[in-house]
Amino acid sequence: MEYRLMKKNSYSERSKIFFDRVADTNYGNSEKLDRYILKNIDIDDETTVLDLGCGDGRFLQKLRGLNSNNILYGLDISEKMLEIASSKKIERCEFTLGDSSYLPYGDESIDLIVCLNSFHHYSTPGSTIKEIKRVLSSDGRVVIGDIFTLPIIREIINLYLPYSRSGDYKMYSKKSLDKIFSAEGFENQNFSIISPWLFVSEYKKK
Repeated sequence: MEYRLMKKNSYSERSKIFFDRVADTNYGNSEKLDRYILKNIDIDDETTVLDLGCGDGRFLQKLRGLNSNNILYGLDISEKMLEIASSKKIERCEFTLGDSSYLPYGDESIDLIVCLNSFHHYSTPGSTIKEIKRVLSSDGRVVIGDIFTLPIIREIINLYLPYSRSGDYKMYSKKSLDKIFSAEGFENQNFSIISPWLFVSEYKKK
């Protein structure tokens, strides 16, 4: 599937420009989030993993350290980020430039999707979740790790985000995230606040 060009000044275009600019920094990386998910996921040699919004590939590099045989995929909107990710030469790992709304993977071809500090950039979350559902295997899981904020702070941030240059779209509560996943046929399996500013939420198909 070809990478589709984005409209100028869209959230996706702003995200691309922003992350190309900060690609050689640690922006968006979270050691705490990585450690929590790596400790709590269950994978084996047959588990196919997609890191959606993989950035510089740091999570997939760590995941490869846990398992040397399963197939890994990383998709990101930033060419600069993917240049860094590809330079890490992660074995059995394929990186692709693309948008979360058009996943270039076959139906039911992925067993585990992780999306870390990325979901709040997706301006068409329903389309993204439809694609996640399409490529996820029947008993597959999707793990969202993202920014946790208190309700009043979240409301203020969401009012500001349309004017942000970083391409951030929306900060989510458990309730609002569950709602959009439920609308596409998913149910929540676990929700954990792992620090004052981070949460992890796991979903499976109903």
